[in-house]
Amino acid sequence: MLNDTNIEVNKEFNALSDDELISNYERESVARKERNAQFNLQAEQHWKKLTGRLADEISQGYSVARLANEIGYKAETIHFWSKEYRERECEDRWSDMARVEVAIETRFKELDKERLATRNSTPARIETSVTLAVMKGIQTARDEQQIVDICAPSGCGKSQGVAEYLARARKEEGFSCPVWPVELTAFALSAKSILETIATACVSPNFEVSNDLRAVRAIEEATQGRGGVLIIEEAQHLGDLKNVNGIHVFNGLRRYVDAGCFGIALIGNGELYEALKKGRGSAQLLSRMAAFREVIPGCTDEDVDRIMQAWGVSGKSERAACLKIAKSPGALRNLVGVFKRALREYGVINLATINAVPKG
Repeated sequence: MLNDTNIEVNKEFNALSDDELISNYERESVARKERNAQFNLQAEQHWKKLTGRLADEISQGYSVARLANEIGYKAETIHFWSKEYRERECEDRWSDMARVEVAIETRFKELDKERLATRNSTPARIETSVTLAVMKGIQTARDEQQIVDICAPSGCGKSQGVAEYLARARKEEGFSCPVWPVELTAFALSAKSILETIATACVSPNFEVSNDLRAVRAIEEATQGRGGVLIIEEAQHLGDLKNVNGIHVFNGLRRYVDAGCFGIALIGNGELYEALKKGRGSAQLLSRMAAFREVIPGCTDEDVDRIMQAWGVSGKSERAACLKIAKSPGALRNLVGVFKRALREYGVINLATINAVPKG
């Protein structure tokens, strides 16, 4: 009797022919491919589930940098794992990416236990009229490949709308989806810093601008024809920003729209539009922005009701107090802040604790 390699077994010799050997090899090869196909089908579904959970966590403020620190991997490794599923052999259950996946899944299970054990846990993000309007405006910018100015008072939930839109896009299209959020700050306002901010979102997290032309070309190459959208939070900082030649930086951003790179969703408080109205040479920009503006007056009473319900707050007097907070500067952000502090310091949210908490 022989094994598959024609080596004598049990002191008997019964050689297989070459055709039989080839046939055995082909059968085993087909069987291996079928096993791998089934394994990868299940593994990819599991990967999609985990990346969907990661998208939700990020949208709630749990950063990739924090996850990387907690599981002992570099953030770049997690980004690489999340971009696309990579097929593997079913026997290769402990490849580098498989290990990363196990570490992430283990950490998520730990988070679930930690949150269950935490007394007075806070509710997940609440859908309001503002978040819906923000998401609608971003989708318009993407569908129409135009500049859409989305403005609302501070504290109404604009950033929550951006986070929800990004989370949904990543869950539906994957982490490689052409949705690029950036946030401007008063500490980094120059033509170069704006280009670098956009390039790190669209091209590579480690992109450094050696010269403006290289950055412009890199952004174009990475984005053209993908039907994407650039989301600029705190867009009011673009109001008076000009390059060394005195040309408004926003004119440069318009070029990306004209080149078919992406639509632009400007998230701010309306100051950019007003600044352009006062400036010279902005008539063309203003006419384009006016056609696609999403002006959000603020949160509604129904938004306050939804937030109260999510936090388990009820009562006529409580509602009146919450509406007063929501109509003041800081709006829903301050209201949620009051709920969190009341819960943390007093363990309950009612009229007495709402009134006791200092207001922002």
